[in-house]
Amino acid sequence: MASFEDFPMIEVKKMNETEVRLFSLLFNLLREPKGISFQKFRNIMPRFYKNEDIESDRKKLYRDLNQLKSLGFNIKVAQYGYQSEDFFPYYIEKESIDRSLKFSKEELEYLSKVLFSSELSKELISLSQKLFSHHLDLIPNLTKQIVPIDSEENSVDTTNTEKILQAIKDKRAITIVYGYDEKERTIEPYRLIRKNTTDFYVLAYDRGKKSLRRFILPRITVKKETKEEFFSNLKISKEDLNFHPLSLKVHPETEINFTIHTDYEDRWKSFLEGTEYEKIENKYKVITTNQNALFQFFVILPEALVECSAEWKTSFAKYVNEWENLYQLVR
Repeated sequence: MASFEDFPMIEVKKMNETEVRLFSLLFNLLREPKGISFQKFRNIMPRFYKNEDIESDRKKLYRDLNQLKSLGFNIKVAQYGYQSEDFFPYYIEKESIDRSLKFSKEELEYLSKVLFSSELSKELISLSQKLFSHHLDLIPNLTKQIVPIDSEENSVDTTNTEKILQAIKDKRAITIVYGYDEKERTIEPYRLIRKNTTDFYVLAYDRGKKSLRRFILPRITVKKETKEEFFSNLKISKEDLNFHPLSLKVHPETEINFTIHTDYEDRWKSFLEGTEYEKIENKYKVITTNQNALFQFFVILPEALVECSAEWKTSFAKYVNEWENLYQLVR
């Protein structure tokens, strides 16, 4: 195994103008999987591609893209009918990013010794079979036997979900354990909610906490199905079903006006989906009880912000400065 001393320290140097431009170009391409056209590059990167000579900018962009290609990034150009070349989006093909793990023979041998030095379990055997599926010769002696795993254990366990759905239908309380907490809790499940496309939550009244709570469905284990009817008699409101961070009650309801760059309006509307806002001409009036939740959007896309209130701009600048100071401390 290689040791720390085998790798010399890398001297840190300040990036030159070309390196800064290439990094900016790459990060923008990674951030926009649907692609970015030449004209859009000129708008979002005016420091590098907004000269008076448009042909010079186009040639510079071609050179920079070819430079990124030579570094292993599979950059493509999408062709859409008879549109002008200036509006063809450039994008990074997903297949160019290798997310698979690759192990050397020495690494697999080391892993096998570590794995089998502990007490065998079904989980450990399953993990080993995946890691060494094509390298069984690297597993230590006396541990190569394949332990059969019942087909029932490989199937998805839906009993918890079925019990929860039945409790919602019958309006009966159930006793559960949640996540890694071994303490049992009695809840009255009101509704199953889907957030985004894959996350499911159970909206339920927690008798111990005496309040309405949200539980992530896969983390619930039903311990007991009681015959008790609901103690609570709650009316579920739109606020209870709203998972948007702008709707968290951190401060009194406030109204903030924004003007957003037209290139980023689609992403802005997608970000606001599920919360209260109104568009008046080219301005967006956002009503929120957690204005700090807006910071995340503008940290990622600062160029999207054209105009906002001086008060909110001050809060945003303070937030960014605080994170910059924290970054300085850990750097």
